[in-house]
Amino acid sequence: MEPKIGLLMDVPDGKLVEFYAQIEKALTGKAHLFDQDNEMLIVSTEAEKFTVIEVMAGLNVNTDQMDLLLLPPDAELTDLFSDYGFTSEGENNYLYAKLVVSFRFAEDCKQADLDQASLQMEEHMLALYKDHGRDIYVVDRQLEELMQGIAKAYRCRIEVLA
Repeated sequence: MEPKIGLLMDVPDGKLVEFYAQIEKALTGKAHLFDQDNEMLIVSTEAEKFTVIEVMAGLNVNTDQMDLLLLPPDAELTDLFSDYGFTSEGENNYLYAKLVVSFRFAEDCKQADLDQASLQMEEHMLALYKDHGRDIYVVDRQLEELMQGIAKAYRCRIEVLA
């Protein structure tokens, strides 16, 4: 997953379309927007974040920052995904970083044990994707201890990813 920064604009009702035109004009040549979704502008760097915030302040638009995680395009999403993230107008899938944790099984797990543990964890998964050929699981941050316990019950270990 790739970290991104979401800037949620506090735009008066019914004013979003006219603000977008002003925002796009004001940002031209100053900052690159990676993506957007309704009232959220998404950037990749701290420098872009500060530029967008400065432009928004000039337009008297308050913004709230959200740390996001961009999922790979081939990630499998579960029905729980929409409670922890969203799909943008650019059809990218994001998770709210403060709500989720990702992990993979340690390489020394036996495949049969790993299969049983992952089957038990399946009902809690938000997303699943591959990174360097290994499965990466994403769950609610509050379930990290439960995932550790399930793995241990099946003689496996999980490695929590930063």
